[in-house]
Amino acid sequence: MRYTYIMVDSRDRPVARVTSDDSLDATVWRVFVNDSDRKAVLSHEYVTLMGVNENVAPMEGRICKCDGNLVTIEPVRQLGNEVRNNLRMPVRFSSFLYPVTGSWKGRAPILSNDLSCGGVAFFCAWPLEVGEIAEVVIPITSAPLVLTVRILRQRPSGEPIPLYAAAFVDMVHEEEVMVREAVFGLQLRSASAEDTKEG
Repeated sequence: MRYTYIMVDSRDRPVARVTSDDSLDATVWRVFVNDSDRKAVLSHEYVTLMGVNENVAPMEGRICKCDGNLVTIEPVRQLGNEVRNNLRMPVRFSSFLYPVTGSWKGRAPILSNDLSCGGVAFFCAWPLEVGEIAEVVIPITSAPLVLTVRILRQRPSGEPIPLYAAAFVDMVHEEEVMVREAVFGLQLRSASAEDTKEG
C-alpha cells in the first residue's frame, strides 16, 4: 500500500509531500521525494512525517541516507497531534467575520493569510480586540463552514491592513475533519503545482 505524508520541519513548516510503502509504525521509513523537493528535504537532519488520518500520530525521524529520490529516515519519537494542528498553509480567500462578543455590529470583510487545523490568520480593516469571540466563514472546505474563533493577537504585517491570528474554538469532530482535509489538500495541491511547474 502506498502512503502519502506531509513532511514538516522543526518549526512545523511544510517541507515536502512524500510517498512511501512504509507505515509510520515501521522500523525504518523509505520515502520517495520529488526532484524539486529533494534539496529542501536534505537541508534538514530531523523532520516530522504526518498523514491525514487523525488516528496516526505524527512521527519525528532523522534523515540517515539518500539514494536518488529514495530517502531513508530513522524514526525517533511519536509526537502529539498539536503538530498537525500547527501546520499552517498559505491560502487567500475572501470571507466575512461576524461578532459574538465584540462591541461592533454587522459583518466585517476579511482576506485570509493562512489556515491551519487550529486556526486562521486574516487581514481585517476593522479593529478587533484580543480575546473577543467571532464567527468566520471558511469557504474552502468541502462544504462552507461557519466556525467560532477567538482573536489571539495581531501579527506583524507589511500591509496597511492589520493581520490577526485567531484560534478555532468549540469545533465538533466533523468540522475538525473538514478543516484538516482542507489544510492537507492545500499542501498536496501546492506540491502538485510545483511538480507541474518543474515538468
